[in-house]
Amino acid sequence: MATVTTYLEFSLPAIPASVRKARVSVGDAAAGLGASERVVDDIRLCVSEAVSNVVRHAYGKTRGAVDVVLERENGDFNVVVRDGGQGMKAERPRKNVPGGYGLKIMNSVAERMTITSTRNAGTEVWMKFPYVGALV
Repeated sequence: MATVTTYLEFSLPAIPASVRKARVSVGDAAAGLGASERVVDDIRLCVSEAVSNVVRHAYGKTRGAVDVVLERENGDFNVVVRDGGQGMKAERPRKNVPGGYGLKIMNSVAERMTITSTRNAGTEVWMKFPYVGALV
């Protein structure tokens, strides 16, 4: 039976300055829970990408928030990034257009990743990272 404990949960405005705040907060919390430097770096990268996507795509011209959660489940780390925005469209990456690799990067770095999106009700990105303790 899985034991899930929430260690950090916060909401920020979906603005560019929140990307750094989220990345640093979650990374520092994971480091404080004993994650290795590699795992902390992976978590920071994925949080940065996920929150950047919320800032760029979730709300259009309206204001909104991004919620971020750090959990431990049987020792591993779960990170959840969610918004209440317009939801994601299923699109193929466009050629000759900058960007568009964030989800691929997150999927390759996280041990597991799921995306749940509902039109006009937001998107949730859930990512799992293995616990690899820091070397002393």
